[in-house]
Amino acid sequence: MTEATDKYVLMIDGVKEYLKEKKQPDDKMDTWNPHQIAQAKKEAIIDYRTCRRLYKKLTALKEHKILLRFLDFRFKSNEKNSVDDAKAKAKTHQEISEITTLEDIAEELMDETYAELERIIEKIEQMKDQNATTRTEMKLGSLTP
Repeated sequence: MTEATDKYVLMIDGVKEYLKEKKQPDDKMDTWNPHQIAQAKKEAIIDYRTCRRLYKKLTALKEHKILLRFLDFRFKSNEKNSVDDAKAKAKTHQEISEITTLEDIAEELMDETYAELERIIEKIEQMKDQNATTRTEMKLGSLTP
């Protein structure tokens, strides 16, 4: 592993540990307290954006490393490589495959945090529907003799 990938491995491990610790008590979704639900939504948005930011950084790093490897194989190498050969060698380099593995892990984390965000949004929608139904029932109940 290189210095750049070590930093991202530590970042991914930190995000995983944070999410694991945060997942233990799920008290916020069992209540109908809007303040706790709003706090849970805020935390879910922050978690999702953190994971998305990490994924985008890894994607940019991978593209940058592929470009550097392509230039190395295309121009600095003693052997003559065509453009397609240099691209293929650059994409299959060991450093790029390590970054790709990290990128896959970051994508899984991003999917997991997005699912959590969607779960909280669904809970809010259900609360709104329940409140609207209750209000309508109260109005209809007051109209009947």
